[in-house]
Amino acid sequence: MSPATTTIATAVASDVSSTTTPSIVAPTKIAVADAVAVPDSAIAYQTIEVADLAAAFADYVDLAVKTRGGEVLTTSDEWFAESHNLLTAAAPISRKGHFTPKGAWFDGWETRRHGPEFDWCVIQLGYPGTIAGFEVDTAFFTGNHSPIVSVEGFVASPSATVAVGPEDVKANGTSGVANGATSDQCSTVATASGTAASLATVIPDTAEGWEQVQWTPILPKVALSPDSRHGFKLEVPTTQFFTHIRFRMFPDGGVARLRVYGRVHQVLPEDKADVFDLAAVGAGARVEAFSDAHFGHPSNLLLPGRGHDMSDGWETKRSRAPGHVDWSLINLGVAGHPTLIEIDTAHYMGNPPKSVTLLGFVAEDTLQEKPITLLSEAPVQPHRQHFFEIPSELSSGPAIASVKVVMIPDGGIKRVRVFGSQSWPANAIPTNSLIGKRQPLPDEDTWNLLNIQAEPITKEAFAPWGQVIEVPTYDPNSIKVNQGTAQKFSQIGQFSNLRSYALNDEAIAANGNKSLDKTCSPDRKPATANIAIFQCYKPVDTKDIGVRLLERHSYSSQMFVPMGGDGNGGFVVVVAKDRSDGNPDLSTLKAFTVANSQGINYKPNVWHHPMIVTGRPVTFLTITHESGVGKDDCEEYWFKKEAAAVGNQDGVAAVVHI
Repeated sequence: MSPATTTIATAVASDVSSTTTPSIVAPTKIAVADAVAVPDSAIAYQTIEVADLAAAFADYVDLAVKTRGGEVLTTSDEWFAESHNLLTAAAPISRKGHFTPKGAWFDGWETRRHGPEFDWCVIQLGYPGTIAGFEVDTAFFTGNHSPIVSVEGFVASPSATVAVGPEDVKANGTSGVANGATSDQCSTVATASGTAASLATVIPDTAEGWEQVQWTPILPKVALSPDSRHGFKLEVPTTQFFTHIRFRMFPDGGVARLRVYGRVHQVLPEDKADVFDLAAVGAGARVEAFSDAHFGHPSNLLLPGRGHDMSDGWETKRSRAPGHVDWSLINLGVAGHPTLIEIDTAHYMGNPPKSVTLLGFVAEDTLQEKPITLLSEAPVQPHRQHFFEIPSELSSGPAIASVKVVMIPDGGIKRVRVFGSQSWPANAIPTNSLIGKRQPLPDEDTWNLLNIQAEPITKEAFAPWGQVIEVPTYDPNSIKVNQGTAQKFSQIGQFSNLRSYALNDEAIAANGNKSLDKTCSPDRKPATANIAIFQCYKPVDTKDIGVRLLERHSYSSQMFVPMGGDGNGGFVVVVAKDRSDGNPDLSTLKAFTVANSQGINYKPNVWHHPMIVTGRPVTFLTITHESGVGKDDCEEYWFKKEAAAVGNQDGVAAVVHI
């Protein structure tokens, strides 16, 4: 197959390591070869000992790992173990003795025996980039490892340059530079101005199509040993960037992990005043050095998105020495003028640092001897995005080429973003940009709250707070009435009015109510029974209900009986006991689900949540003694202090799950 030609924009060149994106996209047609075949014999590489792997690839990143967006698109066979395991960030594990219906379980890719000449899988790199070498790990594959492997590369042929509007840029999240290979196979850079360039690529969508691709050899056939890590470093990194690779096993067998080390093909905004994330891996940023990576590597700080758990952030071991700090040195993708810093502690709920310092260095300060303090011991909270504006006198200073992130004293950080521009002054960040705006995770405001699981109501469980109004399953005291056509169940609830002037001395003593005189004072109105209807026409549309307040009726019971009672829908009752100061005690919070065929009767002075209906609107018949004097009839308590104490900004102190 002779090299094909294709049309691409001048903003993309297959033999350069960086690209600028024009503010106004105007593609010019030029001819570029899809790929050029190179004989295996012409490829020079070194075999790297395991002890030297980290040092050999210290200046590169794994372009194919899942956490950076690497993905297996298709494979020839994966009978025993799926090929996507090759790109897992964590080291392979063993489950010896565990079997699936297809055979022994392996943490890697394993194919059938006696197949064709070789098995293969096509991997879309998380970021297009030049390639410097590979690590191939056959951990735990003994007797079934692949004896020989090779790697080839492919550059997806750009067919058009597409201008992307601000709304599309917003969808790329807060990282400024988006993943180099997005879900629609487009390499995109998002800038604060909302202008982006996208390389809409033409790639095969079938296994047969991939077999027709002209692949460029990158690593010739190399031999593997069982249960071993193998390093192969090219004598000269590729000058061409690749978007995909084909990994081949000869003739079949298994491999646990594949690491593809290289440098990201930078895509930078053409307007040097545009603000974007200088520290994004997609901009070419990388971690140069660090103090500790016991639980998570600091290279995770540069990833897009907010991650999924503590496995994809930077976390250090606990320190014991006074004055200890942990640090990570990040080389920015391009020197720039920081205007905004984001420190994200997502998922680090019990182990974030107490505070964070950020030091900047100019390109000439190669020994980091003259730090510029961008952020000084800024306190951070667990599981939250934090934004810190950089004073203009610092932003307007020398361009920062690297930053040192200092955790005081230790802990975990998910992401660090250094938003800035290549030139000064910077363009304003548009109001529709996500830069500097919180993108809360579903549990970001509720993870530290008291969580209560609602349980079906029973008479016994609800007894401390009142009575359940329902037809008893058995009542020996029930009687027939209406000439034998009905059954009467008596004393199923206690209707109470504890205002002292409504009680005799015995009742006052029994109820311990000494707050009011027996005789109604002029400013107190006698309470009467208020028979009312509550129409609750907005049923909740969530299974998680935030508790912001409770209320109580200090001197009266309150009964709720659904009108209709066909059992469809229902309601939720949330109650709590008093603290010593008379306010509701969150630690005693209890929640019950109640069917539409049941009613409830709160005792006087019981803290409870306003009525919550589920499924559909519910109309209640209610009976309460009321005098028309506000606090006497109904007292509310808002959990503002309790919510603030656990970092909830919406006033929620607890969550009820139904």
